[in-house]
Formats: sequence, structure tokens, C-alpha cells
Amino acid sequence: MSYSIPDDEKILDALRSVMRRMKGIGSLTKLRSLVIKELKIKNPDFTVSHERLRKLAVRVPFLKVNIKARKNDRSKDFKGKCPVCGGNLKTTKNETIFGGTVTLGYKCIQCPYWTTLKRRVPTRYHFEYDKEK
Repeated sequence: MSYSIPDDEKILDALRSVMRRMKGIGSLTKLRSLVIKELKIKNPDFTVSHERLRKLAVRVPFLKVNIKARKNDRSKDFKGKCPVCGGNLKTTKNETIFGGTVTLGYKCIQCPYWTTLKRRVPTRYHFEYDKEK
């Protein structure tokens, strides 16, 4: 079975069209199936992966993304990159009463992901349409 990979603009057009109709979608899998259905109208061979769609969706201005996560006790898995979009994480620090600083966690500079020192692993995404400006 053959497939074609659409460019980002076609995916964003399909995503915008789906979100205008649905207003809110509670999972990445559901969003992907609806976007693929929309893409197949233009070309029956088009498809998109979960990862690519997620990375595009968290960066567009017409979507609000809520990320639900669970705690992961193993901090060795942390590589300094955002698990949602692949962006860089900024350290969140707090000043102590003795003049030192303490690291509280990390926040992505490109998407709404954040974590404490006990890593948060994304488990579910909720996408909500935000009116375009």
C-alpha cells in the first residue's frame, strides 16, 4: 500500500477545517483520524503521523492544547528536550532565603508543556479551537 506525505500547509488547512467543525477533540488519535479523513479528500494517498501532527498542532495560534501527564520516577530519561514538540526546555528556578537558587522544574519555550524534577510524561492531549485573530 503506497502513501504520500503532504506538506505542512496542507496538514494545517485540514487541521483548521476539522477544528472549526469539532471545536474540541479529546485525544491525539481522534484528531489524527479526522485530519487524515480531511486530507484524503484532496489525495487518497495522504497520511500524517501522530508525532508530526502533534508537533504542528501545539505551535499553531488557533489551537489551545491541554496536556495531561503522569509522574515518572526515573529522572535519568530526561534529555533536555520537550517530549511534546521537541523544543528546548527553560529551567524554572526559585531564590532561597540564603541567596542561593533552587531548580523547581522545566518549562518548554514553544508549547504548554512543563515538568517538575520528577518528570511528567505526556499521556493525553485535549485540543480546543481558539478563534483566529
